[in-house]
Amino acid sequence: MPSQAPMWHNTSMMGPWLGRASWGDLAIVVLALAGTVLAGTALATPRLERERCVFKPPRGDRVECFVLTVPENREQPEGREVRLKAAVLKAKRTASAEPMFYLSGGPGDAPLIASTPGADALSEGDWWNETASIRRRRDVVILSQRGAGGSTPNLDCFDPRTYGSAKVRRREVTEQQERDILVRCRSGLDRKKIDLTMYSTPALADDVADLASTMSLAKINLYGVSYGTRWGLEVMRRHPDLVRAAVLDGVYPPQVNGEQNEAEVVRRAFEQLYADCNADVLCRERHPGLRQTVEGAILAADQKPVEIALQLDDGPQPVRLDSAKFLMVLLHMMRESEAALIPEAVIGALHGDTRLLKLFAEDLENSDGGLLEQNAQQFDGLYNSIECRETWGAVDRAARRRAIEARGVYGLSARASKSPTFCPIWRVAPAPAAERQPVKSAVPTLLLSGMYDWLTPPAWGREAARHLSSSRHVLFRSLGHGVAVQDPCAGRLRDSFIEDPDPKRALACRPDTPLNFTAAYERARNLP
Repeated sequence: MPSQAPMWHNTSMMGPWLGRASWGDLAIVVLALAGTVLAGTALATPRLERERCVFKPPRGDRVECFVLTVPENREQPEGREVRLKAAVLKAKRTASAEPMFYLSGGPGDAPLIASTPGADALSEGDWWNETASIRRRRDVVILSQRGAGGSTPNLDCFDPRTYGSAKVRRREVTEQQERDILVRCRSGLDRKKIDLTMYSTPALADDVADLASTMSLAKINLYGVSYGTRWGLEVMRRHPDLVRAAVLDGVYPPQVNGEQNEAEVVRRAFEQLYADCNADVLCRERHPGLRQTVEGAILAADQKPVEIALQLDDGPQPVRLDSAKFLMVLLHMMRESEAALIPEAVIGALHGDTRLLKLFAEDLENSDGGLLEQNAQQFDGLYNSIECRETWGAVDRAARRRAIEARGVYGLSARASKSPTFCPIWRVAPAPAAERQPVKSAVPTLLLSGMYDWLTPPAWGREAARHLSSSRHVLFRSLGHGVAVQDPCAGRLRDSFIEDPDPKRALACRPDTPLNFTAAYERARNLP
């Protein structure tokens, strides 16, 4: 809500009275006006207010809920305000150490908003178990992203109240309808005078600093996942004295461009799979020509789509996997650290056994969607604002097209990107080149990557670490995207680093466990 205009604009009304006033009366008026000026200024400064929690922590755990109010544009503090939800998961005992701030991914993730009405978002995300070790002596702080769920304004363009059942309705949206929705949404934001240039990574970084300031915190720890790592790196750049230590999981530094080389990143992930299979006796014997098998199965799905009956949260749905959707399911398996099952899933599908594909297709559709929709969609306004500004605006589009063509089946996911369609509609100027420079910092930093993470590949973690003078990059050989929640070892490394941020300390566990193709084969054999 915009701040009210300062009352001193109306001082001309007091002229006749001032001519008859005593100096004492005048002093009282001056003090009163000064108080009004200060009060008006206070409205423009960040403020933190308690609100009722909707979360239900387990017995023995506590949570406090707040709303952080900050200017939309910090250079125009009298303008629009942004309200952000924040939750503090309290330490088991009285907090005796600097808290850990969790920075979510996306951009556009909303960890404080449940995916289904009436659910508990913290329970959905298993936050109480996931943070139990950290909360022995530290609070865990979760802040909403400005422009996403938990924020006012919320830039989401797909309102289920308007479009009916969101999951079902989105499946019916054609490409032209998608374009119309985005055009109307962008025009509506213009009418409301929402400044989309202020929904950016630097603005989100300043929100973190403002929250720390309103909580009277001199130092904080950062834990960012996926896009949250870029968010965290920007906090380290803009507020270097604030951060005690950082853990970056699935590293997305500002100097890399996710749209430019996606086809090559996907190809390298599959090349790793082929090499790992060839190095394993069982996999080599069962799948002697794995590359040709995988590429052939993907291509064949265009001539004869793989038909699967999915059992979803909202009921059964038939799906036909063409080449692009077939690849989507395989990439989802990599992301979820199930790359060892890909050879069995592919050879099974070629012989009419789609049980493994069905298992992961159901998981993908329930979590992210994309298989049943008529076309890939991106209605998240914050995602559009950040990615169009910070990524697509810097893409060499001709080079990108050539790379997609050269990579064959591995370019199918990049070909399905909606950035070429929605960025011209969204109309945000590219970020200045300075924002795309590497973050240089001496903050102790642990960087975590999964070998099969094609969303934020290990090379990006290595690139970020080159500019962080007190850092360590740990690669998990068999994992995918977001390793700390997928592997107990990765979770222990995160928690121990927050307690003792020494990059040179010996690792408490080994990250180099290879893919277990034998266990994958047994699992595939025993599927119901």
